Amino acid sequence: MIYLVRQGQTDWNLFQRFNGVTETFLNQTGIEQARKQADELKNIEFDMCFCSPQIRAVQTGEIIYKGRMILDERLSEIVCGEFEGTEENGESMKQFLQAIKTGDKGTELFEQFMKRNESFCNMLNEEYKQKNILVITHAANARVINYFLSGKPEKYDFSKPVARDGEILKY
Repeated sequence: MIYLVRQGQTDWNLFQRFNGVTETFLNQTGIEQARKQADELKNIEFDMCFCSPQIRAVQTGEIIYKGRMILDERLSEIVCGEFEGTEENGESMKQFLQAIKTGDKGTELFEQFMKRNESFCNMLNEEYKQKNILVITHAANARVINYFLSGKPEKYDFSKPVARDGEILKY
């Protein structure tokens, strides 16, 4: 079984700021969310834990998982370029979604983001079937990983969140 955890809340999540690869830390709510996750997962024996190398994900992982975490760059959040730290609202989100189609404004191409997350999912499917795997990552990654692990459903809406701060998805 794969347990996909979205990192706990940061102040940028709280204040609805684009938080791609900028290093931010869990706030008190995020720490409490990770403690809740740890409690929910305490009876599961994980064979492996993969984690985004970004600080907020590592902090979440250190609270949940007491073993060795494998930091995997493929689990890093999408690069938001010039949007990093700016307010997420309807208009800015529309501009961001347009920018990632072409890599404008320093953003990561969505196609590249998809490929790196697909590579991670393929590795899980090939090397870790029948194992309990913990994966700690971010909002955009959770959407893409959910897409791949759910069988690539038609008309999948990548703009809709699949995991709130500190939420666990199971596959």
